Amino acid sequence: MYYMTCSVKTVESVNYNTKIFTLELPGASYMVIPTGQHVRVKAKDRQGEWVERSYTPVLPLVDSYHSEGAEVKLMVKLYSNGDMSSILSSLQTGDTAKLSLPMGNFNASLLDTSDHVILIAAGSGFTPMIKLIRKVCLRNCEIDMNQTTIKVLFFNKTVEDILWWDKLQALSEQSPNFTVEHILSRGGSGWTGTRGRVSRDVLQDHMSPFTDNQLICVCGPTEFTQQTVSILLDMGFNENNMHVFE
Repeated sequence: MYYMTCSVKTVESVNYNTKIFTLELPGASYMVIPTGQHVRVKAKDRQGEWVERSYTPVLPLVDSYHSEGAEVKLMVKLYSNGDMSSILSSLQTGDTAKLSLPMGNFNASLLDTSDHVILIAAGSGFTPMIKLIRKVCLRNCEIDMNQTTIKVLFFNKTVEDILWWDKLQALSEQSPNFTVEHILSRGGSGWTGTRGRVSRDVLQDHMSPFTDNQLICVCGPTEFTQQTVSILLDMGFNENNMHVFE
């Protein structure tokens, strides 16, 4: 697998355990990462051993003037016991990491042919959804009729775990075809939204019945995605209308 050695341009905090790393490609390199695809990041740990992980690059939700090419932004949740997390958490401006070419099997044209898009994410499983949201919302801005509705069901433990809360809220206020529902398993006493984990009851409360022109994308921990897909199939949704990000 081919890797490019990239330098860290900026490191930006998103919340208490998540950061956005902006990696600058070497020389005159230019790379556009298709919607729904990911890259492999490779770096050495303190013992000099190579560690690899997959991450989905992100872009601003609706800034049509922002384009990728000379740099790649990665939103990464850092775990205290994670091998790659310990490496990335120590990166500073000017440090280097290796980046692969894009990979993945998501068919982005489905976003153009679907009337309804439902994105079901847990935790950092939200990152693949960012460019899907961006693509649909920018397309909706370009057409007057037959706009695609897009709904995000975002599962987290606490309010503090929600990535880009303010950006999602702003987009829901600006776009009549975009909605987001936050579901918390540990919502505090002040939380008035939906509580719980992924279940048939929760999905039925927030999803319309199955239609042919519907696309459902799921991403999160393995147990979450398996359980979600199982529930959806039991509810009568068609597997051909689903995509699960690994």
